[in-house]
Amino acid sequence: MNIQRIVLIVLLATCSTALAGPTIGTQDTRLPKDVIPLVTVPNLDYASLGIEDETRERTGLPPQFAVPFEQHITPATDGIWERVDMNTQRWSLRVGCDNALSMNVGFGRFNLPASGSMIITDATGDYRIRPFTADDNKSHGQLWTPVVPGGEAIVEITVANKDRAMAVKGIELTSINPGYRWVHDAAGRGSSESCNIDVVCAEGDPWQEEIPSVAVYTLNGYLTCSGVMMNNSAQDQTPYFLTANHCGVTNSSDSSIVVYWNHQNSYCRAPGSSDSGGNGNGNFNQFTSGSTMRATRSYSDFTLTELSSNPNAAWGVTYSGWSRAGSASLGAGIHHPEAAEKRISFPDTVNATGEYWDVNWGEGRTAPGSSGSPLYDGNHRVVGQLCCGASYCPNDYNDYYGRSLDLAWSGSASSSLSSWLDPTGSGAQFIDTLVPGGGGDPQGACCIGTTCSYGTENDCNISGGEYAGDFVSCTSYPCGG
Repeated sequence: MNIQRIVLIVLLATCSTALAGPTIGTQDTRLPKDVIPLVTVPNLDYASLGIEDETRERTGLPPQFAVPFEQHITPATDGIWERVDMNTQRWSLRVGCDNALSMNVGFGRFNLPASGSMIITDATGDYRIRPFTADDNKSHGQLWTPVVPGGEAIVEITVANKDRAMAVKGIELTSINPGYRWVHDAAGRGSSESCNIDVVCAEGDPWQEEIPSVAVYTLNGYLTCSGVMMNNSAQDQTPYFLTANHCGVTNSSDSSIVVYWNHQNSYCRAPGSSDSGGNGNGNFNQFTSGSTMRATRSYSDFTLTELSSNPNAAWGVTYSGWSRAGSASLGAGIHHPEAAEKRISFPDTVNATGEYWDVNWGEGRTAPGSSGSPLYDGNHRVVGQLCCGASYCPNDYNDYYGRSLDLAWSGSASSSLSSWLDPTGSGAQFIDTLVPGGGGDPQGACCIGTTCSYGTENDCNISGGEYAGDFVSCTSYPCGG
């Protein structure tokens, strides 16, 4: 009898220890990757996708870089829960496609509790997207993630024990999007034709205030275009983002936009060189997810959407000025051809033709993925956004930019720009680019030990810190990590 009681006590103690997991203060040890359940989607048919891409380009549809697969995954139906410590639990899931080049996911329902955080990594854990928190809960209730390289992504959500039920109720992964070209493509990422000019080249120096306002974005996890952050007459940094109507931002897709800032090469690749025609070294770690469409019109091919949050101030994003004039002096086009590193092109001629600016290029060209990017006049003001055309290296074909600032200025708020870009009713014919903070040297993350703050490279060096780079944020650069 006594022996039975002793055995029972030992068994109960063992079970209690197993259920409790690591005690408070012990090191968090993650489950082995192969223990985490894997949800897979079918392999991609690259040959068929190539044919579809040619058709999309021929018919004027926005370019595609990934394939969406609808899902209905929640922390109650898939993945695995583990105890991190006495007060915290973690849900983990792997999603994969064997022959994909990149992965991203969309959450049709995203409502993290205050204690919650979510990270997305590649299969190795080396490539990590900054933690998402309750601050990323938006009124539209969705969250779409940036891309990670490779054919597998790992999702981890950590919450307090008391909030597990809320996380289960508030999270549903509804789209797995394996990529097949351009983004994180080791063979062809950044190969946007050799005649194009990196924005860090000397030719881009006069445009340093406008360059940070231009960005590449993904939509619904599988489409990509370019766009530009726009200033307004209140000069209040409302994050209005101008792109092309044909890129597909609508009232039903606007929440899925992921805008990538400062995706550009770190050095000037000589135009015309094999280096310029090859892969760049830009990254995708500065992003803004989600938006609300404000106005759109197929005539002049424009869409204006308001991003769900302002970009991190450390990234140095600016707000481009604009002009409503019916004629335009020679300026520049800034864009992301094929979702590659940011380029700048210079026109030989710009003529108003119906609802478009008819542009013939002198230096540089555009490509699929450049759609929605801005055309600037000689005063550095946006006059339209790229609609269509057939230019590419080395041909001399024309491109066409919608005259949205001129011809789509007035009308109902849902189909014109004046209500949004001139909220003060000033009647302004133009405004200039807004540089938050008034310009000056760019700032970035400065690490002093494990503490991160923002400053210029010079200030960081004076304080004895380690400068992470211009526009690098503390959330994407863990000091001492």
